[in-house]
Formats: sequence, C-alpha cells, structure tokens
Amino acid sequence: MSQALLHTFATQQACNTALSDQLASCITQALQTQDKASLLLPGGRTPAGLLGCLKQLDLSWPDIYVSLTDERWVSDNSAHSNAKMLRGALPRATVLDPILASTAQDSSEAWAQALQPHLPFAATLLGMGGDGHIASLFPGMPNLMTALQLTEPPSALVGLAPDEPKVRLSLNFPMLCATQWLGLLVFGDRKRLMIDRVLANDPTTQSLPIYHLLWHAPMPVQIYWAP
Repeated sequence: MSQALLHTFATQQACNTALSDQLASCITQALQTQDKASLLLPGGRTPAGLLGCLKQLDLSWPDIYVSLTDERWVSDNSAHSNAKMLRGALPRATVLDPILASTAQDSSEAWAQALQPHLPFAATLLGMGGDGHIASLFPGMPNLMTALQLTEPPSALVGLAPDEPKVRLSLNFPMLCATQWLGLLVFGDRKRLMIDRVLANDPTTQSLPIYHLLWHAPMPVQIYWAP
C-alpha cells in the first residue's frame, strides 16, 4: 500500500503558502539540532510561486543550504538554468549549483560528493512531469532502473530527457530519499489524473518514476496539489 498523503487546495496560492510554511517548519526543526539546514527543490516553472512565498519568510537564510533535485546541462546564465532561478529567488540562501565540472559526468560525481556532508536533508521537494518523470529520471531513459533502486548508494547521474536541453543532471532515488521530509508539488487536472492512477495502483503506471516514488519511498510522500 502506498504511504503517500494527498493535500488538495482550491488555489495554487493557497497550496504554495501551506507548502512554504511546511518547508519552513522542516528547516527550523533541523536548525534546532545542527548549524546548517539543507533543502532540495525542483526546477522548472511549477515552483516559481512557492519560491516567492519562501523568500518572504523570516528564516535564518545564511544557515540554509539549497540545491536542486536536477539540473539541465546548460550555462549558468541560461534561461533554462534551474540554479540561476534559485539564486535569483532565494538570494540570502547558499545555493549549490549542480554544474561543478566541465563535463556532465564529472559534474554529477562532484555534485553528489558535495551533497554528502549535508545528509540527511531537512526536506526534499520534487515536481512531476506529465509523463510521470521525477527530477530528471525520465521513463525509458538508459540506466533508469538502477537510478530507482534504493539499494544503490545515494548519488547523482547524467539523465536524458526527451526534449531539449536533453542532457540533464539528476539525483538518484536513494539521494532524493535521504531526507527528513519528502514532498511532491503538482498543479493541474492532467497531473492529478496521473497521481490518481498511480495511487490506484494502475498497472500501466508501474514502470514510471512517479510510481516508484509514491509506492517505494521509505517514508510517506506528502503530495501538494492545486488546479
């Protein structure tokens, strides 16, 4: 049985406000017992409103270390750069850019190594694509099943997206799950239908990364959804 818990909201603003408060609580709790709190956030368009809510919160930002669940293999000033988005949205936090070397493979290894001292994360928040991908773990991509195995060590890898920019950096499933709190942010009726199919254990969804998240994560996944 899936441990996922679905939280629904009438508007995206209400969803973003509630989720930002939850992430703030995770960060505050982590800072009660350690000097730094670490947070993983998704890229793309979905988290824009959430980042705006987070930015307004009175948190100990110099003590908050933020990285991404995945990144596109683009220059740091590209409009497609998730790290650029994070730096602009959360200027007082310390943002770790996944692109740390001259090649994608070397960057994935350096990124995973840089994250190790910050485990477990205070919170990990994921997004989901309409095809059921999470982070940059896409259905049918090479080495997907290895990346989804919880028996593998927490790490990062080079992913392959179906659209441009195709080369991605992604954390593997064990690294995404190395956290005190695990969440998923999704908007829209189409994605809700996907979530409902996965939670109903629809056999046609069982090969999708989102199925592995909602059925095999070692803790409840908190799903935040709004139309």
